[in-house]
Amino acid sequence: MAYRTSRNLEASIIDYLQTNFTADWSGINVEKTFARVYEISLPTICIRSNVTSHDKAEIGGDSTIRTVQVLIDIFASSDGQKLDLTDYIVDKIKSGCVFYNYVIASGTIQSKTANGRIRVTAIDVTPIDFNTDKDKLDVHDRYRTLITLSISLGRVEA
Repeated sequence: MAYRTSRNLEASIIDYLQTNFTADWSGINVEKTFARVYEISLPTICIRSNVTSHDKAEIGGDSTIRTVQVLIDIFASSDGQKLDLTDYIVDKIKSGCVFYNYVIASGTIQSKTANGRIRVTAIDVTPIDFNTDKDKLDVHDRYRTLITLSISLGRVEA
């Protein structure tokens, strides 16, 4: 089964960050499923698509230009680690990454083919504060940050 554009975007970003963490850090989990974050050890990064807009490429036409909001949740084990991971991810992702088309069979990547570049057009960093004593929160919620990206493939979709 070949992924469609939205899943390819998420998978490309996950793949890119996993590759960088493998080279620069150890013990960082990168996930797609938010619920699974609470089942695994810290630190964990969760990548997910949120709002997608399809703006008309030209008046009266059916072609659109896709803009996607991507949420990167950081679940750290300390304030310092939260800040370090936030800065690291922003530094790595701000110049974008390769966009891949993935073919999956039985839950395994059969192939991935480069098909352009993901362009990051905006980055917002929001610390998550539940206004509760940290010792009363689940360990996963004590040191969190949300990075919000606005991304585009920079091309018209028919």
